[in-house]
Amino acid sequence: MSEKWDTRDIAKAHFRTYTNAQTGKKRGSDYIAFIVFPLLLGVLASLLRHCGRFGLYDVSKFIGGVGIFTGLLFGLLTNVFTLSLRLQRDDDLGEHDTTKNVKELFTNVSWAVLVGLLLIVLLVTCSSVSDPEKAVHWAWTGILVTVFLHLILTVLMSLKRLWLAHSKISLLPPKIK
Repeated sequence: MSEKWDTRDIAKAHFRTYTNAQTGKKRGSDYIAFIVFPLLLGVLASLLRHCGRFGLYDVSKFIGGVGIFTGLLFGLLTNVFTLSLRLQRDDDLGEHDTTKNVKELFTNVSWAVLVGLLLIVLLVTCSSVSDPEKAVHWAWTGILVTVFLHLILTVLMSLKRLWLAHSKISLLPPKIK
């Protein structure tokens, strides 16, 4: 795999954030919440689609919205990068809890951008093989629902990390001039 587009490091870093902040141990509930839960809802959506009780029509209409959302996430990522750089270098807060939260935020937003890009590719592929007048195949329904829910949960986790970082601002040492 080319080093220029290899994203395994981002994936590894993201899944390393599924830990208990106090103990540093892996947290099984995070894996359930961010992987198993979206997968189960995707399977449920597939079953409902297969039974004719649920359907996604003309998924090409989602491409623009998901594209814009992913672009906004990429913009947020550049802002978090700047903040991370400033905290570590300019403010010399490399070991502070706020810096740790910002590093994890950077990791999670990076992952969200990748998942958003994956969702765009899936939407484009699905729309190119599906009739817009008919509900998409049950397998596509499950895949799209699973990836979409994972993306939303990852963005919510990023929001929580930003909230945590903000809540610890008062604990930062005063800036020395």
